[in-house]
Amino acid sequence: MSQGAYDLVVVGGGPGGATTAAFAARAGLRTLVIERFDFPRDKVCGDAVSGKSMGVLRRLGLEDRIEELPYMPINGVTFGAPGGDRVSIPFTRNGTDDSMAGFVCRRIAFDVLLHDAAVAAGAEIRRGDVRELIRDDGRVRGVRAEIDGRRQEVRAPLVVGADGAYSTVARSLGMPQLRPQHYVAGLRSYYENLGGYVRPGFIELHFVEEVLPGYFWIFELPNGEANVGIGMLSANIKKRGIHLKDVLKEVVSSRNFAARFADARPVGRVVGWGLPMGSEPRPMAGDGWMLVGDAASLIDPFTGEGIGNAMLSGMHAAEWALRACEAGDFSDAFLRGYEREVLGALKNELKLSHTLQRLLQWRGLVDVVIRKAARSEELASTISAMFDDLNVRRRLLSPRFYLGLLAA
Repeated sequence: MSQGAYDLVVVGGGPGGATTAAFAARAGLRTLVIERFDFPRDKVCGDAVSGKSMGVLRRLGLEDRIEELPYMPINGVTFGAPGGDRVSIPFTRNGTDDSMAGFVCRRIAFDVLLHDAAVAAGAEIRRGDVRELIRDDGRVRGVRAEIDGRRQEVRAPLVVGADGAYSTVARSLGMPQLRPQHYVAGLRSYYENLGGYVRPGFIELHFVEEVLPGYFWIFELPNGEANVGIGMLSANIKKRGIHLKDVLKEVVSSRNFAARFADARPVGRVVGWGLPMGSEPRPMAGDGWMLVGDAASLIDPFTGEGIGNAMLSGMHAAEWALRACEAGDFSDAFLRGYEREVLGALKNELKLSHTLQRLLQWRGLVDVVIRKAARSEELASTISAMFDDLNVRRRLLSPRFYLGLLAA
């Protein structure tokens, strides 16, 4: 590949990378995506696509294409308390907006939608494995990669690392793995013939005692299937000497869930992955480079959702790539504007979510909130609004809020 053939090299073709490439190519930038696998390919994930993702999909003109996917719309969330109480809360709508709040879809299908959008916009996608960054006088100038079985140098004035939790780009920049208190280990399994949904069309987050401040999830999929998994802070796993696969088995067979899984059959094997939490985002930009999504450590610490923040950061990365190309400026000073913009949109949300995550370690408090929400429509509506209203999240962090609940 000849030097200067591209304006932008995107490493990784998942939601963050494909979103970056689609917007960048649409804006006229010569964009190359280097992805390790051919599509369709599976990706370990909870498979839930949030309302934030829906906003970016609309910007890409893909909202109508969702109907082509095997998906299950999300109408609300069911919370389960350690003691067994449950409350199902419909998502609130804004005014007359009747669009979906989100949906559950296997990543093997969803990622193809974004991949095809990037190709349709004019991005070139090649199968390859990026080994390291090309650097000249401290500035990133491209990548060295094995593409189609051949070692090659691909030069471009800007590289976007969208290569996930174990980002080669981040490592090549000298960034260490995140500290265990800002990292979650997750397990995902698929089941068919799972019965007894608390409320069909609602995702389920169960704060079981075994993994607090993490949770056990059940996300309904089409065709009688479900994505079932568990996530827990790596620091707690190490401290307590826990094996997550054993814990998942214990939870599934526990008295709160055994009846539901009595006739269920696992599909495939249990697989794990790491989730770098946005409670400690990595540096996101520098001389000739930007990071998006999981590579930048942008996963919501409370919900564990990463697709929406990956797509949002990818959209902003494409906008800043265009600005950099127009200005001919790929310096750290210029591209830090991208980091400020993304953190300006996400920092408060991530900070509040991190605090909510820490509150989950108090089992008694979680029991009280969920038990009383099951009996109070006002409290249930407050919790529902938390997902897209930061002011409500702040209220949920107020000591007065919990003192009022305990006194009621």
